[in-house]
Amino acid sequence: MIGCPALTPKELKLALANLKGRYALRDRALVTLGVRTGLRISELLALKVGQVWDGKRTVGRFYVARQNTKGKHAGASIVLHHDAAKAVARWIKTGGLAACPHGYLFPSQKHGGRRLGRKSAWQILHDAFQQAGVTGMAGTHCMRKTFANNVHKALGGDLFRTSKAMRHSSPLTTLRYLSFKQEEIDRAILSARWHARQVQPLHWGITRNTLIMLIR
Repeated sequence: MIGCPALTPKELKLALANLKGRYALRDRALVTLGVRTGLRISELLALKVGQVWDGKRTVGRFYVARQNTKGKHAGASIVLHHDAAKAVARWIKTGGLAACPHGYLFPSQKHGGRRLGRKSAWQILHDAFQQAGVTGMAGTHCMRKTFANNVHKALGGDLFRTSKAMRHSSPLTTLRYLSFKQEEIDRAILSARWHARQVQPLHWGITRNTLIMLIR
C-alpha cells in the first residue's frame, strides 16, 4: 500500500480506456467495482456472478462472505454503486456469464472455470494505470485508496464514517489511505483562527483532546 496513489478522475478515465482486448469489459468492470465499493482485490476476485446478479439484473446490495474478507472475522454487506452496476451488467451480458451464477465474476483468461489470479490482475491494472500517467506503486490497491479518498470527501472529511466504509477497526488505519494536498493544508493553516484555552470540536465529531488520546 505504501507509495500506492489514489487515482484522479482523469487518470481513472484514461486507465479504463487503456483496458483493451477480449477481456476489456471484464477488466473495466473490475476497476469500476473496485473504486466504487472499496473491496480488497482478494474480495473482488472471489466474487461469484450470483452474488451481484439476480438472473435478470444487478442487485442493489450484495454480501461478501466472512471467509473471503481480510482476517475472516466478519462478512460485509456492500451497496452497489450505479456506475459499478452498469459496468458489471455489461460484462455479465456480453461475457455470457448470466447463465452461470456459480461461476466467478472475474474468470481467468487462460484457465477455464478458475478465477483471475491476483498477480495477473495486478499486472493488467499496473500497465493500464501507468499508461494513464499514474506514478508510484500503481497497482490493484489504487482502487481501494481511490475509494477511501472519494468517500472521505463525500462525507465532508468525516474520518470515523470513512473508517466504517473502509471496514477498518481503527480510524488510524484509514488515515494511511488518505491523500492530503500540501496547498490545502497551507491554506488551512494561514486561515485558521486560534483561541487560547478553547477546545475546538473537529468537523468529524471529536475534540482535539480526544484525538490526542487516540493517537497516543
